[in-house]
This record gives sequence, structure tokens and C-alpha cells, in this order.
Amino acid sequence: MSEEQVLLREALAGTLARLYAFDDRKAALEAEGWRRDVWTMLAGELGLFAAAEREEHGGLGGGAVDVMVIAEEMGRANALEPWLECVVLAGGLLRDVVDVDNVRTGMIDGSLIVAPALFERAARSNPHRIACRFHDGALNGEKTAVVAAPFASHLIVSARDGAGEAGLYLVEATANGLERRDYRLVDGRPAADVTFADTPAKALQIGAGARTAIDRALDAALAAQCAEAIGVMTVLLDRTVAYTKQREQFGRPIATFQVLQHRMADMAVAIERSRSMAVMAALAIDGATGGNGQDRTRLVAAAKAYVADALRLVAEGAVQLHGGIGTTDEIDVSHYFKRAFVLQQQFGTAQYHLARMADLDA
Repeated sequence: MSEEQVLLREALAGTLARLYAFDDRKAALEAEGWRRDVWTMLAGELGLFAAAEREEHGGLGGGAVDVMVIAEEMGRANALEPWLECVVLAGGLLRDVVDVDNVRTGMIDGSLIVAPALFERAARSNPHRIACRFHDGALNGEKTAVVAAPFASHLIVSARDGAGEAGLYLVEATANGLERRDYRLVDGRPAADVTFADTPAKALQIGAGARTAIDRALDAALAAQCAEAIGVMTVLLDRTVAYTKQREQFGRPIATFQVLQHRMADMAVAIERSRSMAVMAALAIDGATGGNGQDRTRLVAAAKAYVADALRLVAEGAVQLHGGIGTTDEIDVSHYFKRAFVLQQQFGTAQYHLARMADLDA
């Protein structure tokens, strides 16, 4: 990493450690599921939302490696704020479009929260299976599992026009005809299923450009997700090693039992392999590995498939080695376990991405 990236990691790690004391995080989770003051601080004081944005758009012109640094620290803190969805993914969708209503500017400074709505119930994890329709300036249809929708200011919605072309559309969260069914994900973060009934919307991009934007933005979000998973798994392993050194059975710490040492060694190996895969994915996003868009997608899909399996191995190992206490909300291991579960599923499971790789190789 560059000197600037090292300084970014150190500054972010210190800030998140201060903001995410266990009791403070638990209180935020039990309240609204996020903290607006933290969101404003991440955007303003730390400038995180501008990190990967183009300089001509008011950003800092960083790349996927900068995003990887941020994502790992967000995972290490188990941060509640929807940075992955509302900055990395939304920013990717807006990358090559005109800044309608100054939404991109507001997203960078944190005054607006833009939630991507790309997935539908019948489509599973495939963003290109779109039933939502746009006609005469209005949207009709439904999107599912829209993270941050309960408090978003805008949504970016994928839909098909009258000619069947896929497009991206901007919708105000308070627009007529928009209804939400709010709930919490397994990790406690707010999300919603959103229904549109003649809801006014503004076109951002239509046709091949929209399809390319969706693929590129999702690949960038997947790469960041892999890096976040590294932070989550690292904490789970650290907590497990520390606990097994303290927990005694048969008159000695359970960390001295060889079979448990082997289990933790397997967890450590999985994390280091995942780190290599996350770096590969970040370099693919930045184009350092060469190739075309299909090559990028293949590498990112490979990373997500491996990291998702590693998350399951590490998270299950951490809970099992903690025993019953590992399932309670009174220690942070259970919270990291829940986040690991969501990261495994979000934007497609390991099996889904293995299938994507097979389709690209066919």
C-alpha cells in the first residue's frame, strides 16, 4: 500500500474503534439500526465517500485498493452504516451519468443517502432479470431487500422501458406511489421491500450503458464486500484465540488441545487465502490484471465464491469454539457471525458466482 493508504487505514481504524465500542453499537442497533451522526462524520471529517469518486465529480480519484482498505476496517468494526450499498454500489451506478438533481454531490458530502434497488424476488441474485417497468415517466413493479431504504433520500431503480431495454432510474423516497415494507436483515440492518405504482422517476441511463453500469458497479461492490469479510473474519479469529486461552476444561486452557489448534489454524489459512482473493478482485476492478469486462467479472466472481465459503468456515468455527456463549447477543462474536451470514448471501451466494464463472467459460 502507498503511504497515503497506510495513513487512511490508521486514521479510520482509530476513529471506528472510538465510535464502535460494543455497548454503543448495540444501542444503535436496538434503536434505528444506524447512526446519522456517524454517517456525517464518515462523509465529512474523514472524506470516505469521496475516496473512489472521480476528481471531476468532486472526489479524490482513488481506486479499488483504497476502497479495499476502507472496507476491511469497516468490517473489523462491524460498522452499521450502509457504506457498501449507498456509496460503493450507488457511486458505481452513478459513475458515468449526468448528476441529476445534484444527487452525486449530495452522496459524496453525506447529505443524501442513495439506496440501490436492483434485485427482485423472482430473479434471485441476477440483476438482469428485471420485471419492473418504466412507462410515461413512471415506475411500476417491486424490488426486494433494498438496504437502507427505510431512511434513504433517493433510490436508484433498475427497470425496463416500453421497448424492453434495461435502464436505471432515480426515484425520490417520498415520491407518490412508493410503498415500503420495512424490516431488519439478519445482522440487524434496516432494509425494505419497495413497491412502485405509477411512481414518478427520472431516467439516468438506458440500454447497453445501463447494463454495463450495473455489472461494473456490482463487481466493485463484490470486491469491497470481500475486503469487508476479511475484517469480519479477522476479528472472529482473534476473539476465538483469546477465548480459548482463557476457557479451561480438564484443568487446562482449551487452546492447548491439538484438535482445537488445528481448527483455528484452518480458520487462519482460510483468512489469508481470502485476503489474496480480495486483493485479486481489487486489482481486477482497477484494471491492473488486464483483460476485458468478462475477465474482471470472472476474477471477482471467483473471489466472492471463495470468500463466502471461508466466511462460513470461520464464523461457524468461532461460534462452536466459544460454545453456548457464542450464540448470545452479550458478546460481539454473535454480531460478527450474523454479519458474516449476510455477507455470504448478499449479491449472490458462492454457488451463484460459481455458476457465473461457468457461464463465462462456456
